[in-house]
Amino acid sequence: MCSIKERTSIVSEQEWITVDWLEEARELLHWLSNLESGPVLLMVRHSERPEDIDVLTTIRAEITEFGLELATEFGRRLPSNWRTTIFHSPHARTTQTAERVSKGLIESGGNLIDVERLSVLLGGRGDIERIVDSAHKIGFDEFYLRWKRNELPPDTIEPIEDYRQRLDQHIHSRLSKAGPNDLHLHVTHDIVIAVARGMYLDLSVDVGLAVPFFGGFGVSYIDGELVGFNRGVQVEVTRNLFT
Repeated sequence: MCSIKERTSIVSEQEWITVDWLEEARELLHWLSNLESGPVLLMVRHSERPEDIDVLTTIRAEITEFGLELATEFGRRLPSNWRTTIFHSPHARTTQTAERVSKGLIESGGNLIDVERLSVLLGGRGDIERIVDSAHKIGFDEFYLRWKRNELPPDTIEPIEDYRQRLDQHIHSRLSKAGPNDLHLHVTHDIVIAVARGMYLDLSVDVGLAVPFFGGFGVSYIDGELVGFNRGVQVEVTRNLFT
């Protein structure tokens, strides 16, 4: 686990409701609090990190101090009625985010079942420096779109269909065993959320990599019906993750 500097300050209600990049997080938590049963899949991006400077900074950057506080607050605001399991990628900033979310959940009396590291939540297999260098040069959205079109060399990143299969296998193998009170929270990266949204949700346009910190989507299984939630609205689900 990464060491995290402890702070005694608490995020105020005013901060929570006015931070722009928390809009999707607030919507997801509101949606989750109104669900009566599940199981539920939530996939969210990690908390705030510093702005990119260069390739190595992008790879190594950890969560800002304010981002750590907001991650704890996110955990405090998770509904306590869910049996919550948190999955995260091996990266420092997703690990830090997961640690702080679990801390906040426990502090608020929530039901934390486990915290598990999943390598598949890091993204496609490949040379991480080459991946980030390429994304910096052509833009992260363009990198993702070329990956979708199989236009990236396999010595940079594995074919996207191979990655989709691995990601789906990991998510499905766990959710298929989940009960109606189980919440599986995945703390991951924008490119992974983009891939997963494309697999599981019926979206009319290519949403690319537009994922703010703590942004993402949810899928729930309610009385035999799949329900998806993305950017504040209910959407159709194209693949059953639960059976």
